[in-house]
Amino acid sequence: MYRTYSYNDMPMPVRRKSEEKHEPLPPPPKEKEEEHKDGGLPLNLETDDLILLIVAFALIMDDCDDKLLLLALAFIFLSEWF
Repeated sequence: MYRTYSYNDMPMPVRRKSEEKHEPLPPPPKEKEEEHKDGGLPLNLETDDLILLIVAFALIMDDCDDKLLLLALAFIFLSEWF
């Protein structure tokens, strides 16, 4: 009525010849981000970059006295390229 699942009773996986030989994957294509590491400013800003810039400019226009906050926003903005 009850079946035991001991080590000797477990089914064995079927190995095929095609599974034994794995060819190495080709290297991933180089992304365009590597072009921007030479010091130039990229023109393709993403939405998170635009949001950071808008928040920083809004704080500057509102006469924000918290310079550490502005430095943190600048660090987050520039950390993508370095």
